[in-house]
Amino acid sequence: MTNTTNATTEGADPAVLVIGGYGAVGGGIVRTLLRDSRCHVLVAGRSLERARGFCQALGPRATAVALGERSLLAPEASPHRVTVVVNCVEEASPRIAMQCQATDIHYVDISATASVLDAVRSQWMADALRRSSAVLSVGVAPGLTNLLVREARDRLGPLRHADITVLLGAGEVHGLAAIRWTLDRLGTAFTVQTTAGQRAVRAFGEARPVWLAAPHGRRTAYRFDFSDQHTLPRTLTLQSAATWLCFDSRLVTQAFAWMARLRVRRWLPAYGLAKSLAWVAAHAPVGGSGFMVQVDALSQAGDRASWAVAGDGEATCTAAVAAKVARTLLAARLTPGAHHIEEVLTLDEVLKDCASVLRRVESNQM
Repeated sequence: MTNTTNATTEGADPAVLVIGGYGAVGGGIVRTLLRDSRCHVLVAGRSLERARGFCQALGPRATAVALGERSLLAPEASPHRVTVVVNCVEEASPRIAMQCQATDIHYVDISATASVLDAVRSQWMADALRRSSAVLSVGVAPGLTNLLVREARDRLGPLRHADITVLLGAGEVHGLAAIRWTLDRLGTAFTVQTTAGQRAVRAFGEARPVWLAAPHGRRTAYRFDFSDQHTLPRTLTLQSAATWLCFDSRLVTQAFAWMARLRVRRWLPAYGLAKSLAWVAAHAPVGGSGFMVQVDALSQAGDRASWAVAGDGEATCTAAVAAKVARTLLAARLTPGAHHIEEVLTLDEVLKDCASVLRRVESNQM
């Protein structure tokens, strides 16, 4: 593949291309980049008209563009040189990552599916002549969760195990794609690495009582197939990790547990159910928009400690983290290759740049 994206714009101003840039998360990435950097932002997605409508009120540094068939952009699409691509469309991740790699463009992926991230990393690292970087596990879970486990490792030393709890606000209005992604995984089987070896489990098939930092207190969280628990044993030499999910509304948490037990995805269309849940969140919320992620870590020496981060709006905070990574790549501060976020950034670095939407929560020493 020739460098059709950048060859026609050599010497032009650098830009970040956000694919899915008018969605719940992508739109936040676009606005954050426009506010916190001087780069141009190109907005693309399935609908050029929606991208144009989204960009109308954002000023001259935001431009709606169409994706090309064989290259990221049609040659006439933009006078700006694409330096970084932030991809918010999971099903397109391997194809878009391959195009970025072939054209020496940096790549950011907000996917939470382990198999997708593994595929992107494998194809990126297979190129011995790679000159650009891919950063994976970007967002809240994975993302902040990975950084919290790295912080636990840095403070406690080598870890034996980490329990990662993700508490989401049941009242946050998520995009349909995010809601459907969650519903598609209810009750599905996956494999986790434990201190005794690999073990087959099910999403929402096993509960764990957990004491979260204030104001949430004691909760029941359920296993869920976020990618962090799969990648962290490799990136941080961790013996085992497990990720657990609950909502700020105990009622909603139990409803998801019952949906998993009843296998509702077998007899209710996922799209229709996702639309219903989105409507409820928008018109009759039973929870708030705040979230918290907490890591309870056990070191090889037997020491235990917890660290937590909270924010208002998972989509907003995912956008803030992704924008931070994109700005890091614009500054050419990473070595070429594929990295998970905990391999290139620390929690302090991310919180410093995202202080308006993220905050540390006082540690609970166990």
